[in-house]
Amino acid sequence: MIFFLATPLLILSALPQTIKLVKTKSSKDISLATYLMTLGGVLLIFIRAIQVGDMPIIFGNGGSLLFVTINTILIFKYRPKK
Repeated sequence: MIFFLATPLLILSALPQTIKLVKTKSSKDISLATYLMTLGGVLLIFIRAIQVGDMPIIFGNGGSLLFVTINTILIFKYRPKK
């Protein structure tokens, strides 16, 4: 039961940042290191879930992986030019 509450929160937790990145076209104040570590962690959990065939974790982390990947790409795209 708790999974059905946690999964949408986990998947949608990156959405506000995605919206802000697209609207402002700036990633000046966002930590790239945080997003890269989050991306790595979510990816490893996703791979393990595939290995053991845990569909709820595959679904939850797959959605999170999508948004975290999009945000990481946008952070690179909108980084201030040096």
